[in-house]
Amino acid sequence: MTRLALLPVLAAALVLSGCSQLAAIAPVGGNRLSDVRYAANDILVREGVDVLTAPVCTEASDKAVTCSGETFDGDAITVESSADDQTRLTITVGGSVLFEGVIQDVLDEAMRPAS
Repeated sequence: MTRLALLPVLAAALVLSGCSQLAAIAPVGGNRLSDVRYAANDILVREGVDVLTAPVCTEASDKAVTCSGETFDGDAITVESSADDQTRLTITVGGSVLFEGVIQDVLDEAMRPAS
């Protein structure tokens, strides 16, 4: 096979390999569900919670978001962001409130460089 004949095959391989990589990239600006999930995960990491099952989130038709997960100790992790105040979230671990605050503040803090 000549070098010229290999060119289309190599080009196709490059294009196809890029597809899977692009699919794995997280969106820069997310939707409500992903914003709640990212903020919850940031708080859990920041507070040193030993997570066994990362919170899985669902969004209701009224835009309320709820997430549930579990710690290594078997404590339930619950994340809630109501439809009435979509800017805030509450994270409860083992029945105790770990965090209550504004989603965007958490996301902004996570973007700042560590000092």
